Formats: sequence, structure tokens, C-alpha cells
Amino acid sequence: MTCSRWLFHRIIIVVVFLGSGYETKAQFTGGLAPVVPRFSAASYYYVSKPGELTMQVNVWGFVRNPGRYEVPTSTDLIQLVSFAGGPLQDAVLDEVKVTRSLRRDAGVTRREFYVDLEDLAKVDPVNLILYPGDTVFIDHSSWLAVRDVFTVLTTAAVITTAIVSVIRLNQ
Repeated sequence: MTCSRWLFHRIIIVVVFLGSGYETKAQFTGGLAPVVPRFSAASYYYVSKPGELTMQVNVWGFVRNPGRYEVPTSTDLIQLVSFAGGPLQDAVLDEVKVTRSLRRDAGVTRREFYVDLEDLAKVDPVNLILYPGDTVFIDHSSWLAVRDVFTVLTTAAVITTAIVSVIRLNQ
């Protein structure tokens, strides 16, 4: 196998690896770990003692374990986020959205409100109370989108450089 073919094969392997859509767990563990998808699929968690009165709530977004949780009725928003493994590194905690469905005689209405978990001294304690069917959404910072764009651009630049190098070697 000639040098240019060997290099071409190596470039193909790198391109396939970079385009595979997997990430390392370096951001969670501080080092490289087995390659796994970032978020799990739909998950159901039961967090209560036997015989305890429970309710079902949802946690979406940038928490370690998003999913549907069956928790004691005494669980508040902070405890729920803790049950979900806590916020991820790029989570925005000053605008945690809570969506609540209110059933009335006329039908179902939805109410959304935001809670600032960064500064708990300013939070109305009533907004920390959860009700059955609540959905809690923790968004990510805008820096994450910018970082993803730079990652794509860097990968494209590496691939382009490798292809140009192969073309120059073949000439």
C-alpha cells in the first residue's frame, strides 16, 4: 500500500469517528471514559418509600437524569432537581420553567412560570411547591450553541485539510 493510500484510509477512519455523533464523558468525569450517548431515552424513576403518597412529575432539559419521576407529594422543586442528578455544567438555573396543568370545570389550562434557582433568597416559596403533572424544564446556556458551532467548523477544517493533503500527495 502506498503512502497516499495509507494516509487516505486513516483519514476515512478519522472522518467516520468524528461524524459518529458520540461524545466522551470527559465533561462529567474529568477524563476519557467509554463513549456513550449524552442523554438517555425516556426514563421512569420511582423515588419514595412503600406506602407513601406520591405524584408524577417530569424533568426535562439539562439535568443528569431527565425523565418522569414518581416522588412523594412533599417533594419541592429543589429536591426534584436533586433526584434528577442535579443540573449539568451548561444548565441555566436562573430561569427554570415550570409548566402546570390546571383542571377546571371549563377544561384544562396551562400555566407557565419561571423560578430563579441561582438566588433562592428571591424565590417565593410557593413557586417551589410541585403539583402532580408538573413539568420542569432546565435550559442550556447560549454558549453551548456557540461552542457546538465552533466544534463543527473545527471538524470541517480538519477534514478539509486532510483531503487537501491527500490530493497534494497524489500530484
